[in-house]
Order: sequence, then C-alpha cells, then structure tokens
Amino acid sequence: MKSAKETLHLTIETLSEEEAREVLALTQRVRRGKRASQTLKRLAHDLAFSVPQHRATPFGIVTPVQGKGSPASKLLEHDRR
Repeated sequence: MKSAKETLHLTIETLSEEEAREVLALTQRVRRGKRASQTLKRLAHDLAFSVPQHRATPFGIVTPVQGKGSPASKLLEHDRR
C-alpha cells in the first residue's frame, strides 16, 4: 500500500497548472496553521499571556434583552428618509 505522500505525489503530476496552484495555496495555509499553534504553545509558558483552553468559547452565552419601543434600526431607517 502506498503512503499518503506517494499517492499525493502521483496525483500532483496529473494536475493542470491552475489546479496545482490551488493545491499549493492549500498546503501553504495548512503550514501557516501549524505555525500558529506552535506559537500558542510557546506563549503558553509566558506569564504575560493567557492562552485559552482548547474548548473555550470566544464569548460567553448571553440571553438577548427585549427592549420597549421601536428597534434602533427602524429609527435610523426613518431618520434617513
């Protein structure tokens, strides 16, 4: 059974120039993502930074507030006419 790298190499040889550029862009994005995670690992040991947990949500869950009166978007729309 061929390795993933061997199969990828054989597949790349059959791609058009445009398809090869797309694959190259994809591999560059994948590598950039790995560098970012290495940076986070390095910063995790620096006391000046607080690295969030793996499953941390970006923002806490909030309940929307129901206000009285017209919505601000309707007031702005009316004001601009």
